[in-house]
Amino acid sequence: MNRLSPLIVRRVGAFAPQPMGEFSDRAREERPDPLQDLKLFATGWVGGLVFFGTLLA
Repeated sequence: MNRLSPLIVRRVGAFAPQPMGEFSDRAREERPDPLQDLKLFATGWVGGLVFFGTLLA
């Protein structure tokens, strides 16, 4: 099995890749759903009820 170290290239100095800025598309940004937390809690609660109901049955 060959070592992978010859295949790994680390660029240091002026030719190193620079991190890109963060892209945000504010025109398509949607408003958050105000009931998202409630929906997540209700889904988890019902899922737990079904899971433990079948486990204990």
